[in-house]
Amino acid sequence: MYKLDQNKLSDFLQALCGNRTVYALVKMEDQYHLVRADEWHAGKHTLGSFRPVEPLKSLVFRPREFLGHIATPFDAAQGRHSEPSSLQERIVIGVKNCDLAALKIHDHVFLKTEPVDPFYAEAREKTIIVSCDCTDAREVCFCPAVGEQPYAREGFDINISPVSSGFVVESGSERGEKLLKDVEQHLEPADEAIVKDRDKKRAEMTQRVCDLAAKKGLQCGTDFQKAIQKTSESELWEDFAEDCVECGACNFICCTCHCFLLSDGDSHAASRGTSKDKVPARVKQWDSCLYMNFARVAGGANPRKHRAERLYNRFDKKFNFFREILGKYACNGCGRCIEACAGKIDIREVLSKAVVGSRE
Repeated sequence: MYKLDQNKLSDFLQALCGNRTVYALVKMEDQYHLVRADEWHAGKHTLGSFRPVEPLKSLVFRPREFLGHIATPFDAAQGRHSEPSSLQERIVIGVKNCDLAALKIHDHVFLKTEPVDPFYAEAREKTIIVSCDCTDAREVCFCPAVGEQPYAREGFDINISPVSSGFVVESGSERGEKLLKDVEQHLEPADEAIVKDRDKKRAEMTQRVCDLAAKKGLQCGTDFQKAIQKTSESELWEDFAEDCVECGACNFICCTCHCFLLSDGDSHAASRGTSKDKVPARVKQWDSCLYMNFARVAGGANPRKHRAERLYNRFDKKFNFFREILGKYACNGCGRCIEACAGKIDIREVLSKAVVGSRE
């Protein structure tokens, strides 16, 4: 661990970024947005006190990704390449734990099960993650209720923790340690007092978010897996489904959702008009489990044709399936789905009613 003086933060981050593409947070009104830049700008960018609107997944599991041309003899004769261009290394600054912890879900889906997704693997390899402790929370945040916390424990290359006298800087990977060695002129060893200050602030922030969750009926330590399992036949799914408009916003804004659709068309459409060629091409794009035809198979059958079934499936996968196979929920309490839902469905209310229903 290292200590970083408050006045050296901008110089430290500028040196850390080097010549890489930068993704950092910009505050707009009462929200943060994740934006791209050529370098860190001290007067524009910020570490952020809570998570941004955009989930980190959009950088490693992109909303719409051109996978390449569908090879034909004509393509070979014309010398066309079937693979998209490779990514350049980039650095993301200000990542919060809800987004960072979500990468465990994506890594399991795209890296640790067959087949490995080469596009995701490349994006992960070429993305340097600089995380930062939360020092504030939105009203919708509830990470401790689902077993997380408003600071990172693992998964980062470098983590920055604001404290009273500056910042505690910690490496979380070999790559992170190497990066810190390259900018060590800005750092000094962290003493015991500053680490204790960091831990105190972390504990206070965790309790604060716990209290926010409790106001909505979610108690930290509740077994949501058991609650979802016991309410599979409950009418509460029909009740909440009445307000769902099947827009998919909750899926797309969620930091852990990872369903996708492979779509075939031509390269002109696949590249959103940037390519003049109109040859067969394939695109990977985000999909939503709440869409009516999400589960429909080639023969036309649909095992989840009712909206309540699809809504329950969403919660079952997040709070039962992934808890079973990874030991963690596929929900990190970021609260983005609450803010995005056109039907005003509050995931905290659904969970609290499921807990009550499981006891009846």
